[in-house]
Amino acid sequence: EDKRDMVKRRMRREDAAQARDYLGWWMERILEGTDDLRERMTLFWHGHFTSSMQDVKNSHEMILQNQLLRRHALGRFGDMVHGIARDPAMLEYLDNDSNRKSSPNENFARELMELFTLGEGNYTEEDIKEAARAFTGWTDRNGKFRFNRRQHDNGRKTVLGTTGNLDGDDVIDILLEQEVCARYLAGKLLRYFEGIEPPAERVERYAVLLRKEDYEMTPFLRALFLDPGFYRPGIVGGRVASPLDFLVGASRRMGLDPPSRLVLVGAATLGERLFYPPNVKGWEGGDAWITTGSLMQRGNLAGVLLGEVELTDFLDHDPLNDDEVLELGRAPRKRTKQELKELRKSLGVLRELRDVERTGYRPRMRLAGALKRARARTDVDVVRIVSGVVLAIEVDPGILDELTAIFRDMRVEAGLPEGGFEESAREFEKLLRRYCHVLLSLPEAQLH
Repeated sequence: EDKRDMVKRRMRREDAAQARDYLGWWMERILEGTDDLRERMTLFWHGHFTSSMQDVKNSHEMILQNQLLRRHALGRFGDMVHGIARDPAMLEYLDNDSNRKSSPNENFARELMELFTLGEGNYTEEDIKEAARAFTGWTDRNGKFRFNRRQHDNGRKTVLGTTGNLDGDDVIDILLEQEVCARYLAGKLLRYFEGIEPPAERVERYAVLLRKEDYEMTPFLRALFLDPGFYRPGIVGGRVASPLDFLVGASRRMGLDPPSRLVLVGAATLGERLFYPPNVKGWEGGDAWITTGSLMQRGNLAGVLLGEVELTDFLDHDPLNDDEVLELGRAPRKRTKQELKELRKSLGVLRELRDVERTGYRPRMRLAGALKRARARTDVDVVRIVSGVVLAIEVDPGILDELTAIFRDMRVEAGLPEGGFEESAREFEKLLRRYCHVLLSLPEAQLH
């Protein structure tokens, strides 16, 4: 029995390592901008068709799902829905692997309608029951889709007014034919990219486009990005950056090259842990990304990117003492399952951050040299140039005046002359990094 436990632990470690390696590869693509729009849409679909390692417990299946989402990210939505219905990770996550004709499991059918295609209130409980029967026998074996004919219900079913010996593919086609499906998807995409609730007429216009283009994503996105309305006041600079948007965006704008694991673990501490969405609805996004605590942690992580903050300085101390931490699961006081679950989660993040810290990351920046080349002479020049590099949005003149005053005070306190980039280059570089840290800790830095 001890040997079996050892083998199980080793397999869990190897599985976790495989997930980390893959997520590192994905993050490297995002940081490098290898295929920006595809990766952006892969991330969107990861929050739409959610599955979690917490429940699936199989990195291979989660990786296959991510590759499915990437493959269809800019293609037809219908192809992706048909694919996700056969995806082993999704079949396990929503319990369709146990959907049998003698006792239909409604989980997948419900989320297929409520979260994936139609939205709440656009179907009946009877539609869900009938759709669940259509997906009976859809299961997986050894990480591959398997249709178990003996467990499939071949009886007549009625879904949204269509009757017949329907199977899962028939149900998906019926859902895609509903006008409300296009409206639901158009609304979700507009909210994701614009950051606010879109007007009904705007949703309808893009829903018509989706239906016309057979749910093809590329024409939809082309139309959106060329739409003057996409750049209207309240949209540009009004969207709250997700943790990944914040960390990746700051790294790119400042020319930093952080380890992919630093960005992954940093985003996880802020609530966006890839492969671990919080629930079947995915990440809420928007204003929910920002709390008093997360705003402070964003500033600290920005400091890590700039080399101004040690990686683990901002972590909360665990309530357990070091001996209990080392003896996790064998602590003197018996802990509840929830306590142990939360402890393992926090310790996992802590260990990963310590692993990243051992890489010895030091940012390579030469802001003083850039300002010299730009012929910055005054504090006003410095603030205008640096703010344009560091922040994703343009700031109002009044805020620029305040930022200039902050920089001037920092420079005077450091005993440096205005515009003295040549004679005090090293000291100015340190000052500029501290100032960038201040900028990235501002509320304005959380918008894009």
